[in-house]
Order: sequence, then structure tokens, then C-alpha cells
Amino acid sequence: MGRIRLSFGLITVVVLASLYLPIVFVFINAFNADEELLGWGGFSTSAFSKVLSDARLRHAFLTSFTIAISATVVSLVVAVTAGLWARRAGKIGRAALGFSVYSRLVLPEVVLAVGVFGLLRKMDLPLGQPAIVAGHVVFLSALATVVVQARLRTMNETLEQAAADLGATPLRAFRRVTLPQLMPALLAGGLLVLTFSLDDLLLSQFLAGSNAETVPMLLLGLIRFKITPEANAIGALMMLITVTILVLAVAVVGLRSGVLSAITGSNQTEGDQE
Repeated sequence: MGRIRLSFGLITVVVLASLYLPIVFVFINAFNADEELLGWGGFSTSAFSKVLSDARLRHAFLTSFTIAISATVVSLVVAVTAGLWARRAGKIGRAALGFSVYSRLVLPEVVLAVGVFGLLRKMDLPLGQPAIVAGHVVFLSALATVVVQARLRTMNETLEQAAADLGATPLRAFRRVTLPQLMPALLAGGLLVLTFSLDDLLLSQFLAGSNAETVPMLLLGLIRFKITPEANAIGALMMLITVTILVLAVAVVGLRSGVLSAITGSNQTEGDQE
């Protein structure tokens, strides 16, 4: 029995090491002074200095975050609207929504990219940042909808009905009752959409045209001929930004859950005292 546990432990370590080794490799080479990365040339932060002083890269970061934030906001609005509609739709409506959501998730991204590109050209609309946002929303709003719908299924509709009985308008009931309960799902879905949008390459390449360049597109151009410390520094920065967003989202969700629990607990205590 001990040998079996040891074997499973070794397998787990090997699998985890194979998953995280590329990430460690990127961080190590980001501080490598050897420009050719043929060996360890010593510790250096020159790659980060070059990256942060590069105007083209700063513009690419700004473009990527502008696209990602825009796509996240629009995708969440679409997800909430679709989720609330599905709660009141019949079986046929819910089935149609489910087909729309999961078909976009399982279709190859290149198919969606070609479809959005062809539609934009057919409508004679220009390529660029708005086109990339539209492409990301087509794909990523489905991901956000899955997260929001999962949360809506666990929510008690009687709270909204009680708010309506007490005279709240539909908008006020949504803002004061539904939205606070949806907030963890919105944060989780928004984080997923933001991360996927920042990392997307295929849709962005199809829809960027000649006036929009995201960080993944710039990084692909840098490593087309050789991998440099600058390319690893860009990858390290992207990972740090993603992890920071994740930590902030978890902290906000945890804080909000603690506040809600405290409020609920105090209300229960007051009720018991009465």
C-alpha cells in the first residue's frame, strides 16, 4: 500500500512539474543576460528595461487591455440578459439558448474567426479594435453565459418576488436584490473573459487589420525567428498581470462573502433576540 501511494505521489509530482516547468522556464529566461539563451549568462533585468521602454509594446499593452475590458463588459451584459431571459423562457427557448452557447464553445475558433471576418467584410465594416472586440464577444459571451446561468439556477426567485410585492420596480429589484447575488458569478465570468481576451491570438489576427496590434500578436512576431529574453520578459509580465487580476478577484469575492455573512448573521441574531 505504501508503494502504491509513493508511486501516485511521484506521478503527481512529474505531472505538476511538466505543467509548471514552461512557466518557470519563461521567468528564468526573462532574467537571463545571455541574448541567445544558449546558457545562463548571469542575472539581468535589462530585458524588462527594454520592454518597458518600448513604445510599440506599451501601445500593444494598451490595445490589449482596451479590447479585453470592452469585451468583458459587453460579454457580461449579454450573459446577464440571456440568463435572465432563460429563467422565464419555455423549454424551447432555453434549448435554443443552450444550443447557441455551447455551439460557440465547441466550434473551432478559426471557424468563428472566418465567420466574423466574412460578415464584417460583407457589411463593409473596417477591421481594427472594434472588430476584435466584436469577435471576442461572439466567442467569450458564451463562456460568461455559462457561468452566469449556473449562478442563476441556484438563486431563490422568491426574494425578487418579495421585492416586487413591497413596491420595488423591476430595475430596483434587479439592482438591489438580483445583482448582489450575481456578483460572484460576474467576477468569475469577467475574470475568465478578461484572461481569454488578453491571451487570444487567432481572432485578433483575423480582425486586427493594419491598425491594431495586441501583445500576443507582437509576441508572435518577436519569436518567429528566435526567442529572446525580451520575449520571455513580455510573457512574464503577462503572467504577473493575470495572476494579479486573479488574486484581486478572489480577494473581492472573499471580502464580499464575509460582509454578506456578517450581515446575515447579525440579522439572524436580531431575529433571535426579538
